[in-house]
Formats: sequence, C-alpha cells, structure tokens
Amino acid sequence: MNKKVKHELLVPAGNYASVVAAINNGADAIYIGGKKFGARAFASNFSEEEIENVIKLCHLYGVKVYITVNTLVYDNEIEEAINYIRNIHSYGVDAVIMQDVGLINLVHQMFPNLEIHASTQMHNHSKESLKFLENLGIKRVVFAREMPYEYMSEIETNLEKEVFIHGSLCVSYSGQCLFSSCILNRSGNRGECAGMCRLPYKIYENGNLISTKGNYLLSPKDLCSIDHFKELLDSDIVSFKIEGRMKSPAYVGTVTRIYKNLMNQYENGEELCVNEKDLDLLKSIFNREYTRGFLFNDKDIMNFMAPNHMGVHLGDVIGVTTKKIKIKLDRDLKQFEGIRFKESNKGITINFLYDEKDNLINGAKKGDIVYLDNFINLKNTLEEVLLTTPLVKDDENITKKIPIDVQCEARLNDVLTITITDGENTIILKGNSIQESKTSPVTQERIESCLRKTGNTPFEIKELQIKCDENIFISIGSLNALRREALDKLKGIRENTKVDVIENSFSSVAAEYENTGEVINVLVRSEEQIKACKDLGIKNIIVENPKLMEPYFIYKVPRDKIEHKYSFAELLVTDYASMSIYPNNIGDYHLNITNHYTFDYIKPHLRTAMLSVEMSFDQIQEFMKYYPYGNASEILVYGRVELMLMKYCPLNRIVNKDKVCQVCQKGNKYELEDRNKALYPLINNPVTHSTTILNCEITNKINDINKYLDLGIHNFRVEFTDEDYDKSMEVLTSVINEIKRK
Repeated sequence: MNKKVKHELLVPAGNYASVVAAINNGADAIYIGGKKFGARAFASNFSEEEIENVIKLCHLYGVKVYITVNTLVYDNEIEEAINYIRNIHSYGVDAVIMQDVGLINLVHQMFPNLEIHASTQMHNHSKESLKFLENLGIKRVVFAREMPYEYMSEIETNLEKEVFIHGSLCVSYSGQCLFSSCILNRSGNRGECAGMCRLPYKIYENGNLISTKGNYLLSPKDLCSIDHFKELLDSDIVSFKIEGRMKSPAYVGTVTRIYKNLMNQYENGEELCVNEKDLDLLKSIFNREYTRGFLFNDKDIMNFMAPNHMGVHLGDVIGVTTKKIKIKLDRDLKQFEGIRFKESNKGITINFLYDEKDNLINGAKKGDIVYLDNFINLKNTLEEVLLTTPLVKDDENITKKIPIDVQCEARLNDVLTITITDGENTIILKGNSIQESKTSPVTQERIESCLRKTGNTPFEIKELQIKCDENIFISIGSLNALRREALDKLKGIRENTKVDVIENSFSSVAAEYENTGEVINVLVRSEEQIKACKDLGIKNIIVENPKLMEPYFIYKVPRDKIEHKYSFAELLVTDYASMSIYPNNIGDYHLNITNHYTFDYIKPHLRTAMLSVEMSFDQIQEFMKYYPYGNASEILVYGRVELMLMKYCPLNRIVNKDKVCQVCQKGNKYELEDRNKALYPLINNPVTHSTTILNCEITNKINDINKYLDLGIHNFRVEFTDEDYDKSMEVLTSVINEIKRK
C-alpha cells in the first residue's frame, strides 16, 4: 500500500436525497452544482441557501464538498460568477472545480485561500498540461477520461491526481465536444450537453452504406474499474471519482457503498472482493454494459446496440395473450420493481404481480412463473426480460454516526470537567464544584448512564473514561446540561469548518496590440486546396497531414499527442500543453477562449489566438470592448467546425474490424448520417489515428467580415474539408474581396 496517499472516494450528488445516500454509504467527499455555471445544467442542482446547508451537513459528518463551476463563461457573466464564488467560499466550500482559464486565474488571484481543481473539461492529458495548471494556481487535476492509468501514474507533478472510476463515458476527448452546441445550440462546455453520442447513426464509405450490428455508433459503455481497483489504490492517485449527478439516490448509494467497501478492504490489508449479489445490484441500478475504458486500455469500449440502461437478465417471456404476459424467472422479482422487454424495448413498473393461480403476490423467487397485465400490448413471445429498476429503499435520514471519546473528571473539592473529542476537535467544559454527598452519593455507573445519552445527536461514544471520587454529589440536571452543551459546541465546530476568506483586488491588464494588417490563415487537406492558396498569394497555409508539409507552411499540432521535436517554421497549437511549450505561434479555437480574462492570460504564449466558435456576434462584440485599438484575436469565417475528437476510431472498429488499421491511408470518404439524413464527414489523423467528426454544415461568415473588421478583428480563418480547386478559389476570393472592400 502507498502509505503516502490518503485516498478519497468522491461521489456525485444532484439533489438532497443523493447527498444523504452519499454520506450514509461512506463518501469522503461529494461534488455538487449550483443553479448556474455547472456542467450539468439539467440536474436538480442547489440554490445558494441549499449549498450552505449541504456544506454544513457534510462537514458535520466529515465529508468534503466540491462545487462545480466548470463551464466556460462570457464577459457579461464574469461579475455574477465572481459573486457566486465569493458566496460559496464564505459558506466553507472545500474546493471549486473549474474549466475556464480566465475565470480560474481571476479566482486564484482574488481568493488565494480557495482551492481550485482543474475539471476534466480542460482536456488534462499530459505532463505539459499539468505544468500549465500548476502555474495557473491549480491544486488538483481531474484527468481526461481517455487517459490510460499507466500514463497517469508515471506523471510526476505537484498536483493532486483525481480520476473517474465508474459511470458514463464521453466518446469525445474531454472538453473538446462541440456537437450539441453546433447542432442544437446546447453547449456541452456550458452544461447543456444534448447527448448527441447517444443517438443512432449510419456510416458510409464513398457514399455506400456499411452494414453495422446496431446503429449507436458513438455510444460508449459505462466505465467500471472494480476489477482493477487495487492497481489504482496502489498508485499515487488521491481521489477516485464516480460519475452521475443526474443519477438516482439509489445509484449514488449503491455505487458508493461498493467502492467504499473495497477501499476499506484495501486499508485493512484484505483481498479486494465484491460479492455476486452486489455486482448484480450494481448492474441493475444502471449500466450500458461495462468497460474498463481507456483507463485500462480496453478495446471493447462501445455498445452499438443500445444507448440506455441495460439492466440485468431477469427471465424470459414464455407466453403472451391480450390480457397477460407469462414470464419464467431466472432471479427473484419484487412488486414495484421496473423491468424492460429487450427486443421491443418496452418498459413497465410492476404494480400488479400474479402467480399461476392468478393470485396477487408481492414477490416471486428464481424459477417461478409469474404473470403481468399486458397493458403495453406486448405481442412477441421471444422476449428477454431485463430488471432495470431494483427495489432499493432510499434513506430519508442520515444514519451515519460520528465516533467520539468522552472523559469525565469529578474530584472532590474540584470542578466537574467534561472533555469530548472527535480526534481533531476537543471541547472542554467545566461545571460546578464537586461537594461531598451527605445523603445520596452519585455512583460512577450513574455518571456513565448520563454521559452515554447522545440521543438524536449525530454522535456515538467510542470510548468513555470516568475519573471520580467516592461519596460525591453531582446534580444530574447540571451533568446532562453540560453534556448537551459540549455536544452542541462540537457539532457547531464541525458544521462551520472552513478556511478564512481572503479577498484581493484584481483586474486583467490587456496589452495594446498593433494592427499589422489583415491576415488569412487557411487550413488545407488536399493538394488542390494548396494550389488555390498559392495562386491567390496566401502565405499562411495550415496542414495537419505531414505529407502535405512544405517549407514555411504552418503545422497543426494534434490535440491528443505532444511532441518536443517539431522543426516547422510555425505551428497551430490546439491545447494548453502545446501552447506552453511552443510560444509565439497561432492558437486554435479548441483553447476555448470566451472572455477577455482568458485571452489576456494565454496571449503572452501566442502570436494570435482564435476565439471560441461558440461565441455569437454579440458576445464577440462584448469581448472586443476591452480592446479599443484592436487585438490579436482570430475568428473562423469559413469551414466545418470539428465537433468531436475521438480516441475511439469508428473506421477501425467498423470498417477494419479492429485489425492493424490502415483505413485512413486509403483515401476513401467516410461520413456519419444522423436521423435527419445529415452527413458528418469523418477525418482520421494519420499521425495519432484519432478520428474527428466534422459538422454537417459549413460555417460561413464571409459576408460579415466587415462587421468584424469594425470591431478590431484582423485575423480570419478558413478551413477546407473536401473542396476542389474551383470551390477553394471561390471561397478564398470572396474572403479577399470582403477585406479589400473595407
């Protein structure tokens, strides 16, 4: 066991019932979100008053509280975000989980006593990105979910390490998904993810449909690391995180209990073991089938058949009439549990359950035959039945108790003294002077009986020591009062555990940028596009395929691979790691710049920086108010936005059947088709073998170039996909003419 590491089980809580479940089942810390600025906007979440109460409750039971403030923010939201963070800091939050670089820097400068954790949304995937976070004032890094455990454990850093161990996976690289933002105007970076990866798709090769077993081509299984949990516990990883702020309290309680039991076994030097009953319960609470994920290099990461909860096998339909469904059970079933018929995908809650004599029953055993009312009009007799909602009673109240030690001294001619300690906090209270008893001396047994009355308080006595003389008189009323006062004081101390709030003034200092003229940067993916650029005299040509590289071209650094040997004249840097180690280059829109605080913090690393493609014109206009003389920002005026970057490659899985893959070398055209017949080009990076999904629609802001010039923006990006020479010439000529027209 790694003696240097105190492990933490970090548990999600989307509502108060989940907070109770987390505490009762052994969570060391919980993470919650407020009504704004959290990456789960559609969870119940908590008001500020509720947050303050949750923090007090959790601190009382020794559970830390982290609050998600992990969305990108716009300039007109900064003041509100700072006020919110100031408030939750004063309530005693143990840390905030954040994504926005500008807001992180601002908060770190203003509130130096507030601990900040770097959200997985920051795409934390390399030692270089961790160094960037250290310089930013981060205390803990939440690793990207596509990172393998081996690499996490090898990285040397001063940051605490946190990793997801159970729950839903994103198919996109963390913080690099723009799918629901571009298609439905619901930004994943703003907590509004629409789950585009959970929808059905078809895949085409050169316009021809490829047959697939199942259509959920972007839907990952759920992560479960139980089989490898000891390896994680042996590492220097501090915090083990469970996903699920939108899951039920039953899910939170079950998953927490199972992993906490494993942690306790580890601490006790026992072999880690989960019984079959708990594993079945885990699956029945929620699973999309399980995978070890990229965390342990599992290739079987996708579930093409279904994007929703799979449940566990319950039995099979053996007969159907218009009135009744007949089922042979392969496991126990209880009334009010939820089931689903797999083939027809119809689900019901069992309100009425019948035996073979048509008697209503409240449960049945494995091997029994039972009947259900057929109000769902089930017709197929070849149906597997799945248990999807087991009957798990939610805890309404906290049942956890806080162990304390109590010591009482009652010496003749001295004052009565009670000492209570929880191991960290000690309360010492003194009562009246002890007198000799004239008629009814108080026995040690009576004193003990009084002191053990913790009642409905959260405490339980682990050890009680009484040191008293014989033949003494103590008022039982005063002893009870002293005990109650001591417990109340200890409760108050624990509830109000917090660091001091220190607030500094801080304002971002923006540099004055000289306008060096209008610049067009063009990303190309073919020789024809390169020729069009050259014929029009465009010098800033960006390539992502090294085979297209020529002297003085700009090379686009892969977002998922860091190299230290690039010798190209200039680079397009795509994440904070490459930005840090390759200064004075061009920054891509994947840096997620949505406010001037972020721009001012990262601009010293860059020559120009591209604004987020999620920003509207009004938001860009607000941003540019801070740069009255113009700046070195860039916007996309033409091209298909990269919606997802995936470590999982559908081409290798579907086309090449997971063999050594050379699909991306063949030059074929691959596209995904959604339910609305929209086509999304797939681009495979030949360097990293990762896959990018491009937007079905082309962003075209060429006619708005003059409006952006009026704002002080002078750098414009064009990104080509499969445009031929003539189309490339047409687009570039339009951009040039718009700039000249100004």
